[in-house]
Amino acid sequence: MKTYLSLFLITAICLCISGCSNYRELNQIGVIIGLGIDENKNSEQPYKVTYQVINPSGLSQGSSSGGQGLPVINYTVTAKTLVEALKKASVVIPREHITSHLSLIVVGEKLARSDLSSLFDALDRGKQARTSIPVFIAHDGTAEKLLGVIEPFEVTPVKSIISTSQNAQKVYGIVSNVQAYEVISMLVSEGKDLSLPGISINKPSQNGEEAGNLESTSPSAMQVKGLAIFRNGKLVRWLDDEEARSISLLRLK
Repeated sequence: MKTYLSLFLITAICLCISGCSNYRELNQIGVIIGLGIDENKNSEQPYKVTYQVINPSGLSQGSSSGGQGLPVINYTVTAKTLVEALKKASVVIPREHITSHLSLIVVGEKLARSDLSSLFDALDRGKQARTSIPVFIAHDGTAEKLLGVIEPFEVTPVKSIISTSQNAQKVYGIVSNVQAYEVISMLVSEGKDLSLPGISINKPSQNGEEAGNLESTSPSAMQVKGLAIFRNGKLVRWLDDEEARSISLLRLK
């Protein structure tokens, strides 16, 4: 009798704790994988924020079920703060958006020449914030443009930027990826100056943001370009080639 009672209790407990009450299908949410932050000309809304969201239909094009569109969709909003920008994203993104899968942050060069401290303070305090995310500076360009380039080799622009920088770090040693928590640490520490890898577009063209770029033998593509040097949270100059490699080697020691 005790054996049957024990089995009954175990079964009842398993039924109570099994399953996921908050489970949602991928086509019910908007998964944000990339964040681009640029300067906006409107002083009342100084930030132009681009969210790169996964398009499940585009990702499934290679499967038997087929798919429609590109693998990602970019949504851009302007706001007074990053917190406000995330709230305003709900106006343009047709699904409930989540940032727990955020994999990349790109900051436009013009904005980087102001002060990064307020940006990363907002990211650090965010509800779904993760600080183990690589940070890049758009060299002589905007984050919005960089996140719009679709390359043949990688599924998404975010993956392309990360892969290109990792390959450059491994083979050429010109830059090393810097995580958001490292940026925050250096911004608040005395005697430490921040340096971040630069990324740009080689052969920029209108087709770079279209599916036609996938059909070109010489497409627009991401390239690692320089090392952004900061002082007091502001971008002050760029280092290229051997100078950038020297800084990277010093950081490893």
